[in-house]
Amino acid sequence: MPPKGHSILSASSSDRWLHCPPSARLCETYEDKGSDYAAEGTDAHALCEYKLLKALGMEATDPTKSLDWYNAEMEDCATGYASFIMELLEDAKQTCSDPVVLIEQRVDFSRWVEQGFGTSDAILISDGTMHVIDYKHGLGILVCAEDNPQMKCYALGALELFDDIYDIDTVSMTIYQPRRQNVSTYEVSKDDLYQWADEVLKPTADLAFASDGNFLCGEWCGFCKAKHECRARAEANLLLAQHDFKLPPLLTDSEIEVILSRVDELVSWANDIKEYALQQAISGKEWTGWKLVEGRSNRRYTNEAAVSKAVESAGFDPYEKKLLGITAMQKLLGKSRFEELLAAYIEKPQGKPTLVPESDKRPAMNTAKNDLWRNMTMSKNVKMTNPMKVITGPNTRWSYANVWEPKSINGGTPKYSVSLIIPKSDTKTVAKIEAAIELSLIHI
Repeated sequence: MPPKGHSILSASSSDRWLHCPPSARLCETYEDKGSDYAAEGTDAHALCEYKLLKALGMEATDPTKSLDWYNAEMEDCATGYASFIMELLEDAKQTCSDPVVLIEQRVDFSRWVEQGFGTSDAILISDGTMHVIDYKHGLGILVCAEDNPQMKCYALGALELFDDIYDIDTVSMTIYQPRRQNVSTYEVSKDDLYQWADEVLKPTADLAFASDGNFLCGEWCGFCKAKHECRARAEANLLLAQHDFKLPPLLTDSEIEVILSRVDELVSWANDIKEYALQQAISGKEWTGWKLVEGRSNRRYTNEAAVSKAVESAGFDPYEKKLLGITAMQKLLGKSRFEELLAAYIEKPQGKPTLVPESDKRPAMNTAKNDLWRNMTMSKNVKMTNPMKVITGPNTRWSYANVWEPKSINGGTPKYSVSLIIPKSDTKTVAKIEAAIELSLIHI
């Protein structure tokens, strides 16, 4: 669960203040308003704690009746979390006779971070290894355990408690994020963790506590309370204006690469500014040249039960029959039965091509151009009559087909011709045609 009390340099915000030390004190001036997402996460953590205590055979009170955000999905997530911890415990018992599990353990890492404390969801200690596990209920952002500063702060706090008691050599840190099917684990030696704490964490934390250091904007700005008004962030994003928003063909490759590396942050910043301006306008502020109006809305029923009764009384069926989605269907049938009955009817279409940084863990796609080049450079024993040949997809249609007799177009020499209509959704065929045209120009 989130730590109780207030910490200027919290572990949960450490990724931000380690990159941008002055942001810690700057955020201190803003009210902590909370959010529905945070409230839902708090409920999920309470349920996880209960499930794990019960799994360990310990006394616990079922909190479900007091949880505002409780639902079947949260129940499944909490059950899965408890099962995951119990599996870790069973594995530990294979090499350790008396592994220790601590739940919602308060940890103190103020040796390196002024007033630094937090609450670790679960800590498991066995021979040589200490496991630190953090539950994430969020669905929006995938959280990775690798080199995660929040996890490392929790681990340091746990070492402060147990390093003198147990013989710990390795620290294993795990993020359990069930709604993203994400279980991420990162291992580091105890000595390396202490070195990072002494050389990186403490000096940067000292700067942050003193409101010193340099502002730096990046992806860590997302949860910063000052992100709407931060001048450093504004100046960094407005640097893109140096390109005068030229059309892409007028920019150099290096300019486009710079823009690509920052465009997501630019869009995020612009949306933050719009949301801030909106909330200020709702509170009464007037922006020169702008006004607050009522947005579009859709009609809706005020009482669905009454609507259903009225329509049925009139002799009509008010309901439509709809096939369950794949996830709901799998939950209805069970995984094994689902596979048995429906595996032959399930497909996973190729995802839409997306340009991402090289750090993204997904494998690179083969482009149509690369496919064609590969065909052209195949073994010499393979005869390639036309490497620029493209076979269109099944949804391609003919238009203006002049295949029986030649026809003059705009007074030109009569020719046989046909126009092909290719759906825009058939991106694979379109890409192959564009690549073939490019290759044909190379071979002219």
